[in-house]
Amino acid sequence: MMATELAPGVHWVGAIDWNLREYHGYTLPGTTYNAYLVRGEKTALIDGAYHGFEGEVLGRIGSVCDPGTIDYIVVNHIEMDHSGTLPAFVKKMPEVPIYCTERAKAGLARHYDISGWKIKVVKTGDTLDLGGKTLTFLEAPMLHWPDSMFTYLAEDAILFPNDAFGQHLASAARFDDQLGKDAALAHAQKFFANLIIPLAPKVLKKLDEVGGLGIDIRMIAPSHGIIWRSYAGDILKAYTDWSRGVSKNKVTIVYDTMHGSTTMMAKAIAEGVMAEGADVRVCLLRDGRYEGTHRSDIVTEVLDSKAVIVGSPTLQDEVLPTVAGFLSYLRGLSPGRLTAKKIGCAFGSHGGMGGAVAQAEEALKAAGLEVIDGGFHVNYRPDADEVARAYELGRTVAREIRAR
Repeated sequence: MMATELAPGVHWVGAIDWNLREYHGYTLPGTTYNAYLVRGEKTALIDGAYHGFEGEVLGRIGSVCDPGTIDYIVVNHIEMDHSGTLPAFVKKMPEVPIYCTERAKAGLARHYDISGWKIKVVKTGDTLDLGGKTLTFLEAPMLHWPDSMFTYLAEDAILFPNDAFGQHLASAARFDDQLGKDAALAHAQKFFANLIIPLAPKVLKKLDEVGGLGIDIRMIAPSHGIIWRSYAGDILKAYTDWSRGVSKNKVTIVYDTMHGSTTMMAKAIAEGVMAEGADVRVCLLRDGRYEGTHRSDIVTEVLDSKAVIVGSPTLQDEVLPTVAGFLSYLRGLSPGRLTAKKIGCAFGSHGGMGGAVAQAEEALKAAGLEVIDGGFHVNYRPDADEVARAYELGRTVAREIRAR
């Protein structure tokens, strides 16, 4: 197990979890738990991993230096995927001081027996001189926990922001340019949409605060996923755009189906959207009878869409509660923020279940969308005229988003 060098004296010494498939309610292709070693005249370890990954992290540290020579430990965030290795590290290095926020200290006490731990509380602006390397601490409450903080390495212009700017994926690539810009941003978008979006106003405030400090950020080393060394500016801009609700000329159609009728309508709506030159994503929900798209992937698509169209045979049927569940999930993630400046409408197909459309429209409004008139319901199998009407609905939505 070898460390990876970010800059002279700065190494990735984390762990790769190849097997994780679901975390915080969304699907993922594994993840990494990123820890970093910063070496000047003295040595600091920043963050850690889950319990059980101690050997992997210590093995990578050992490829750089004797773990017993570490002088400081920095805890940017106490959640167990970052602090789970801490008890073993403290046992191995009992005299090493631990730098964290006041809230992090309280949180560590809830997770572990910290009696005897040498915890030093820091606040925004405090520094730690390693001799040739200087760490500066910046409190970042609710990004994404109350205890969170960023650590900045001045000499190499590296920001260690813990969960912010991260992605969940297991990969041999350690850097954005190795994985590829588009892939890196796509994974970051899913991470943001499912974990960070409720905190969007705080993201903007923190980015403004960091900008006000006038610090140079040439590299961003988060706690999950790849390290941004070539596209740090791109991920900073992406976070700003996502937080402000900036969208592409794109429509996401979310639906479930019982006998294929809603599928016919969804496809016709998609054809209408495409006829007007807009991008479209058609997402069959996975949680019903049919294998389709997990709701966490749909939320990711919604993030940069200008419109969301939902369709269901019914929001009340015991077998098919998926659209209602998705909309509830959407509201829970971000009351009014995820869908800021977006529009929505609903459609349905099932005998005697026209109330589903009205319920869907109310749920869309509750999630923060501006619901436009034009959604409709058909009974049983759509006929040619009703399919044509669905096509026109797609055109109407595409024209609406183009005009805004």
